[in-house]
Amino acid sequence: MLPLAAITSDAGVFSNPDWTSLGIVTAMLGAFLIASATLLEHPRRLVARYFGRKSGRLQSVREYVYNRLQVVLGFAFLLIGFGMQLVGHFASLPPGAEPLNMAWVGAIVFVVVAMLVGGWWWSLWAFRRYVREYFTEHEGSFESEGALAREVGELFGVEPSVNDTVATYAAKLRDAANLPRPAPRSARFPDVDDLESGEAEEAY
Repeated sequence: MLPLAAITSDAGVFSNPDWTSLGIVTAMLGAFLIASATLLEHPRRLVARYFGRKSGRLQSVREYVYNRLQVVLGFAFLLIGFGMQLVGHFASLPPGAEPLNMAWVGAIVFVVVAMLVGGWWWSLWAFRRYVREYFTEHEGSFESEGALAREVGELFGVEPSVNDTVATYAAKLRDAANLPRPAPRSARFPDVDDLESGEAEEAY
């Protein structure tokens, strides 16, 4: 049996917590977890990922899952830490003081919603632009790849009709996305594959 004084002393360690300081420590832990999951990857793996190389190890999948868990825990700790700081702020207010100006809270919420809506449309515009630039520099074979044409068409809002073939749908997609028409094969310069397969002579 523990003495009553020892129990009272142990309970006193956790009495009257400083919620503001605890919130700051918790938020710092959350930031550390997020940073360790996103920033501490070896540069060699970053280069391999850029060039589309596979790591070839099943262990890397487990590491990826663990990194996702770190990100989730990090954001959870951040939210809990900020909540603790609010609790500490409200607890330190003098009696009768207004804890929070709801007008400012409403203004902040309105700004965040407006930025999210604007960011959604901007991301759609930017993504369409980058896809258009890519298929302008690298000729897309929409006429022979129906799945690719449908996927890009969904991005640019091109709906297929009942009477559409792959060729007619590809033409509609190029008009809507302002993409160049495919050049005739005889008008193109031979690429490396043509030179290796002996098709360069046919292109001329």
